[in-house]
Amino acid sequence: VVGDAALQRRTGVWWDLNTCPVPDGFDRRRVRGCIESAVHKQMGHRSKVVIYAMGNLEYISSDLLEEIAYSGIVLVHAPCGGNDFRKLLGEWSQLNPSSPAYTVMLISCNYTMVDPYLFRPTRFTAFCVYPKDSRPVTLDQQPVAQKVFVGEFVWETLLNDNITCEMMTVNEDEPLCICDICDDTFEICAEFITHLKSEEHIKELSDIVPRDSWYGKPMHFCHVCNYPGYDDYNMLLHNQSEDHHRKKNLAEKMAQEEDCESRKRNPQVDLFYERNKKQSL
Repeated sequence: VVGDAALQRRTGVWWDLNTCPVPDGFDRRRVRGCIESAVHKQMGHRSKVVIYAMGNLEYISSDLLEEIAYSGIVLVHAPCGGNDFRKLLGEWSQLNPSSPAYTVMLISCNYTMVDPYLFRPTRFTAFCVYPKDSRPVTLDQQPVAQKVFVGEFVWETLLNDNITCEMMTVNEDEPLCICDICDDTFEICAEFITHLKSEEHIKELSDIVPRDSWYGKPMHFCHVCNYPGYDDYNMLLHNQSEDHHRKKNLAEKMAQEEDCESRKRNPQVDLFYERNKKQSL
């Protein structure tokens, strides 16, 4: 039986979906139970565990987001890495006064988030989880006498070692989905996913992205999709997305069709093009 005192202790877990995705073939519905079990093993007792799946969620499949959300994990669209996490950790610290009784876990290999200096003021007992062969170098920047992360785990191993454990059902008042960019909350996952693709959301993102000091234009921008990125990493996620490739292929196809139509309307241009082509061979 879980004691009342233990249940009053809340453990915060931040799961970076971008750097620690669900491994291929692993049952997504069991992730929450595996994380809770791992936390309870380290604490030596069961307690309330609030899990936040965070990161740039614009390019996570809708099916995965819905499965995660309806398993009891809170979705947080927070694409700004360490800057967003500093804010989220600060909010958690205010809700949970600094005390050795409170435990936090970070599941990520993003070095801007796995930063000992972000955790040091909180005095929480902290654990770090990262993918196989992707241990953050920032973990080596902890002074031995002031070590922040008291334990480290490999993400894939944590899941496999706790796959048989059951989830602990705890009623929470947390919203289902949060957009940290727009400061909006959603109780219906489908509405949250629609929001992430809306013009209003892109406008809010455009207002916070770094801009060129001379011209005031976004430093990271996709002209194909008219999309502003927060940093190089977010632009990489965007450029690898299916939506970007679809729009890019469509733009290239339209350009080719327009070129063909132009040649039909002006045969002289086409003859000039063919002549230059032969000369270049």
